[in-house]
Amino acid sequence: MKKYFVYALSGAIALTSMYAFTACSSSNDALTEQPEETNPNYNPATGEVLTKFVFNVATGNTTRQTSAATQASSSETFRGINSAVLLSFKQTDDNKHISAATNADKRYDLQSIMSAGSIDETNSHRVIETSLPLNTNSMIFYGKAIQSSPADYEAYGHLDDFTIANPAATGLDMSATNIELGSRINGNLENFQKIETLLAGILTCIMNSNLNGEHKSPVTFEGNPVDYPDGIYWASYANISGMSPATPSHELYALEKKLADVYKEMTNIRDAEGELRGGCAHNIIYTIQAMWSVVNEVRYATPFCKEEAVAQALANHIHNRIGTYFNGTVPASGAEVTDVSFKTATDNIIDAFIADKAWPTAADAKPEESDFSSINSINLNQFPEELYHVPAGSAHYKFDSTKQQFYYQQDYNTSAVGGGGFNVTSYFYPAELCYFGNSPVRTSSAQVRPADYPNGVATWKNDASWSSSWNGTHVTSATQAVAMKNNINYGTSLLKTTVQYGATNLQDNNHNIQYYKDNTISPTDEPNNTITVSATSFLLKGILIGGQSKKVGWNYLPKTVTAPETNPLGYIYDNVITSTSIPLSDKSAPNYTLVFDNFNATAAANSQPQDKVYVALELVNNTDQDFYGEHGLIRKGGTFYLIGELDPNKTTGITGPTWADSDHPLPPYNTDGTTNKVPRVFIQDYMTSVNFKISEYSLQHAYLTVPDLRYSALTLGLSVDMTWSTGIDFGNIIIGGGEITTPTNP
Repeated sequence: MKKYFVYALSGAIALTSMYAFTACSSSNDALTEQPEETNPNYNPATGEVLTKFVFNVATGNTTRQTSAATQASSSETFRGINSAVLLSFKQTDDNKHISAATNADKRYDLQSIMSAGSIDETNSHRVIETSLPLNTNSMIFYGKAIQSSPADYEAYGHLDDFTIANPAATGLDMSATNIELGSRINGNLENFQKIETLLAGILTCIMNSNLNGEHKSPVTFEGNPVDYPDGIYWASYANISGMSPATPSHELYALEKKLADVYKEMTNIRDAEGELRGGCAHNIIYTIQAMWSVVNEVRYATPFCKEEAVAQALANHIHNRIGTYFNGTVPASGAEVTDVSFKTATDNIIDAFIADKAWPTAADAKPEESDFSSINSINLNQFPEELYHVPAGSAHYKFDSTKQQFYYQQDYNTSAVGGGGFNVTSYFYPAELCYFGNSPVRTSSAQVRPADYPNGVATWKNDASWSSSWNGTHVTSATQAVAMKNNINYGTSLLKTTVQYGATNLQDNNHNIQYYKDNTISPTDEPNNTITVSATSFLLKGILIGGQSKKVGWNYLPKTVTAPETNPLGYIYDNVITSTSIPLSDKSAPNYTLVFDNFNATAAANSQPQDKVYVALELVNNTDQDFYGEHGLIRKGGTFYLIGELDPNKTTGITGPTWADSDHPLPPYNTDGTTNKVPRVFIQDYMTSVNFKISEYSLQHAYLTVPDLRYSALTLGLSVDMTWSTGIDFGNIIIGGGEITTPTNP
């Protein structure tokens, strides 16, 4: 994510009126005390005083982690603040911030309070006139950094809702506040699922290719017609007995074995073991290319028996069916198929699918052409990343062996990130840069100019920086100036991610994969492949952060909702990466992702550990070789995922948070208003730093794989030599028996 955390609104809000008044006492009784002298700007009918708001924005804040891309560096241009809302409160006691949801007394919609580039280190004030109710003694501020259009969503994050103390709610109830992460799929779920249905249907038809009924083809072997049984399907070759469907009394022949192995690899998805078969366009293209290559090899092989001639006829059917949906360069030599892609005229693909009669009889009802009318002009090659801005890992397909049908999994546990029950609607944009100020006030009866306010974080919170006239603690009609005592801080949290190699020679999962296929191999058979990495071997494509609540409330903590409303967990997906390369000798350039606090109130109330968070790195295999991941193959050029666990309850290997001073009270609050200092992965206004190491064995746990269709069977090569080789030379043999000897007399 291209972050713009450049300037923290780390000063606070000050409020000034136009005339000097005498401040009242700060005792509780003074909340109802009337001043001896009133001001023309005091309106007794409304009980409010006309005041000026003065915003002080501290720049170059050294109390925060710095990054030029995240608005923590004074060298960056301030992005401004809009959607600003100020709430005023009259609490029973002075000198307290708001510690629980309550009703606000007044709401101020300030909207765009500061424009981009409007402040710097020497000029950080903005004055706005408004009015405050008498006895106001605490205030809350909300705001967002400015972004101009949906084109900024990837770079700056996006919220679907930023409703503060909903004005429509009775009494400006703060519990009606709803701040909601932006859904990536948004209103495109229906079309997303239609594409999945089409892709699953195409795979189903291809794998159901057969020589049955109208698909039965004349077959010859050595010039003679071959009579073969009806009902030969591709699946027939993958039968458990391993016998030829053309001659059931004989085991599979070589070309039959090739087709059998491809079918098994395509349809044997290890659901119980957590295999996630990658269903994005790129993965399907890789799969089809490998499948088509095997099929093409069978098509141009020389059959050695009538059974192989039948298998070759089926291979031609498969080839023709693939060619109705995909483009590709298919060598007449039987060599590897290249340049595979979906045909770009999707309406023609849909027509071909509707006309395709290779639909299993046991499958669900085949979709109709009208089901795809809303997607007939999209480019399937762009599914889903380019079309819907969701990760490649958001699409997984499975196979129903009873129905002989492929389908896309709608609820899943993507690479173990964040638990089950997720679907494509669970992918969110990163949070936007949000601000939050919650503070008691200090008031003054003296005339104060904007330039007289303390400037900067340290001076603002230092009582010695304020003159002796600032001795009031709530608003009266004689109040000249009002300031929030505490600084305004970020409402969002920040994840800083770096990546590095823990080894330069990495092992894949070849041995375990081959052992799964054949458990008779010895421990020394099929050793793992070694991948020697360089800085560009694996490219960082994106970061997925699990366990994010879609909705947070007035305090920027996960919102508790009542049925039938839900607050789903999901993934923040950040695909704007600072640097895609992973250097060999050091950490990568840091990437920053805006997230929300993941405090679990139920766990805290029950003295249970706070939640672990799983983060997945989305990587591209940029090497020149394929390798085996957790369950299957990661093709060169393919996308895969490595997962890291962030456990805030660990006692070793991590450094806990440095809690803020009492003048920076963070939610969640204890009943006395102090911070409930519960360590968790993401804390509001804090940055969590993680360095992920790709170790020697990390690739063995790479998720989102494709079936390995590259080598379905060994081919036996025969060469016939028409020349007799030299045998034994017996020399001269005398017929009639015996050897010739010198005659002797009898």
